[in-house]
Amino acid sequence: MQSGETLTKLPQIIEAATRCFQDKGYVATTLNDIAEAVNLQKPTLYHYVKNKNELLFLVLKNTAESYNQALEAVVASPLNPRDKLDRAIRQHIHLQLEHPGTVTLFRDVGELDRGYRLEIRQALKRYRELLQDIIRQGIEAGRFRPADPSMAALFVLGAVNFVHRWYREEGPRSIPEIAEFYSQTLLQSLSQS
Repeated sequence: MQSGETLTKLPQIIEAATRCFQDKGYVATTLNDIAEAVNLQKPTLYHYVKNKNELLFLVLKNTAESYNQALEAVVASPLNPRDKLDRAIRQHIHLQLEHPGTVTLFRDVGELDRGYRLEIRQALKRYRELLQDIIRQGIEAGRFRPADPSMAALFVLGAVNFVHRWYREEGPRSIPEIAEFYSQTLLQSLSQS
């Protein structure tokens, strides 16, 4: 059981780890860097986490959970499948572009210990399955053209997952404009004629 202090300090440590991993990369970041960022001595970190690998896991787990919870809310909503997919695409882009650093850390999933890696991959699979469910509902309702829901979900994810790589806050398009473009383009490609 975690103490109250652990529960209040751990989120600060995870946030500091997120910033350090974003700034220096997972491999180059040390536990000393993270400890300094939260004004702790390195040995004190071990009261909260086992090692740097666990911190990366917690960062990725928190990010994956926030995406999954947001998409689960869309799936559970009374919207029709087309509107659900519209909301899911827009939401994904907003989450990604408002927190681009956490998304880039998913490239480090391979650095995780096997158990952690499997748990993160399971969370990512859950997200893809939720998206597939929306697409399947749309096909069954005649809103989307017949297609393999799994391939269609991968198509959508392939389009939206890399927006953070080229997006610039000072660029010519706002996040809502980008979300609008992607949503309309992807919906048009999946819709019945």
